[in-house]
Amino acid sequence: MSYCVQCGVRLSDDLNRCPLCKTEVNNPNLPDKARESDQPERVEEMIGRMDRNYLRQLTVIITMIPVLIVILIDLLDGNGVWSPYAVGALVMCWVFFAVPLVYRFSKPYAYVTLDVLALCGYLALIAAMTDGFSWYLHIVLPLLVLLGATTLLVMLVLRRLEMRKIMKGVSLLLILSVFLVLLEVILDYAIWQEVRLGWSVYTVIPFVAIMFTALYVENNKPLKEEIRRRLFV
Repeated sequence: MSYCVQCGVRLSDDLNRCPLCKTEVNNPNLPDKARESDQPERVEEMIGRMDRNYLRQLTVIITMIPVLIVILIDLLDGNGVWSPYAVGALVMCWVFFAVPLVYRFSKPYAYVTLDVLALCGYLALIAAMTDGFSWYLHIVLPLLVLLGATTLLVMLVLRRLEMRKIMKGVSLLLILSVFLVLLEVILDYAIWQEVRLGWSVYTVIPFVAIMFTALYVENNKPLKEEIRRRLFV
């Protein structure tokens, strides 16, 4: 016999839901089929059961309706071309939100790459329509590439399950340090047309000290065990 965890009612062995409060019963003694729920328990399972071809067509139709409406209003308005801004934003939103839902890639890095490319394309469209390719090429594009590459590297480190926690922390600090230095290089070159490293170096110095300390602890087995023993980790 078992009891409901919600209301405490005594349950027979053949029930998979409480007859009083309808709470699902997770009884390990029941056969697998009896424990299976009619509805998926997780969002990933529900998405996996969707008809993706139908969902792709549906998302394209939903996106194209406002696109056509915006273009039609722009043509009827006649006060200047503004529809590419809205159309580009809609396409970018489709890449951001619809692509992860209707396309399944073996690695999540593809989604980040597509998002960065979509954002680069949309801002390039704005730059072309405003004659602003100078700021786009000197600031926006390098910053987006840097941000995308940093995000991919962080994901790569976090997904390396075999990597020890200390080494993951060191790798993340190293990525952050390189990101800050390159960020200042991009900003300096865009503003001064030359590199004047300053604040990024001062920020990275403590990171470097932490990294070397962590590597020393990782390679010093007695010290590492002593820290674990005293901190109960």
